[in-house]
Amino acid sequence: MLGELTIRRSPAVLLWKFAAVEAAAFLLYLIATLFGNAKYELYVQLSFSDFLSYQVAKMLFLSLVQFGLTVYAFLSWYYEEYIVHPGTITHAYGIVRRRERTAAIGRSTAFAIATSPFGKLFRFGSLYVKNGTPPFVLADISRPEKVLKLIRGEFLPAQSFSHVPDIRALLAQDEHDRLEFKSSLRFDYQAGNVSREIEKAAMKTIAAFLNSRGGYLVVGVSDARAPLGLKSDYQTLQRKDSDGFENHLTQSFNHMIGPEFRNLIKLWFHDVEGKDVCVIETLPSPRPVYLKIDNNEYFYMRTGNISTSLKLSEIESYSHSRWPVQG
Repeated sequence: MLGELTIRRSPAVLLWKFAAVEAAAFLLYLIATLFGNAKYELYVQLSFSDFLSYQVAKMLFLSLVQFGLTVYAFLSWYYEEYIVHPGTITHAYGIVRRRERTAAIGRSTAFAIATSPFGKLFRFGSLYVKNGTPPFVLADISRPEKVLKLIRGEFLPAQSFSHVPDIRALLAQDEHDRLEFKSSLRFDYQAGNVSREIEKAAMKTIAAFLNSRGGYLVVGVSDARAPLGLKSDYQTLQRKDSDGFENHLTQSFNHMIGPEFRNLIKLWFHDVEGKDVCVIETLPSPRPVYLKIDNNEYFYMRTGNISTSLKLSEIESYSHSRWPVQG
């Protein structure tokens, strides 16, 4: 992991600054013409008026002002920088008096890129860090897509699972965007047999967590969060214990979601009132995840305590905001 990354605004920004300097110098010249004889009367009172002609002095003054504005424009660009450290981005600016503003970044931080037509031509744009109001902005930086890819790959804290989820704390909550309860993984209590639909529903929730901010799926509790245990699920498996449960879930996960995402989930087994309860902890995925059912693919994300399926026309918009750059 890199220790520090320094980013300056695109050199193309200098074109705008120098154009502003020229505009300011031209405006100053126009203003000076309004004073007419007053300028000359002021000039003759100066000590160097005896050996320096009025026209030369006027041109020298305008040149010095233009030079000073140009130097200021360059230094203000040169001394403005964005410094990225693991977990933070700092905006430092100011020539004489340095100022700084810092924003924290993490795996759950949302990023967005905005580019103007001029920016597309010269390959620069603004990177928005959406972790507050207003958002933290890396304005007019060169190749913001590559910068974001580097930040995501080298400066975000590594995804990690919790030490051991507090099952009591989970059971004390209502379902929300990062928490859902299910009575079983594959056993239908009403029909008294294995149900593929129930297993699909569990995988749908996991896929939605992967495509959102991650979360916890608690299996083996009723809608009222009373422990039911996993005994009914165990009886449907070849190996009738927690290892058999995890092996079967892994097989279903690999088949319906994909083995490349298996490292983003972890199973925890808890004893609640003498009954096994499984907590499936899910980390957010670095790229879109599709649920494969009967040779079809579906995209789910969390909206409140519901796993919502998106239409094809909606997936692109959501993916653009959720994963601005795909590596």
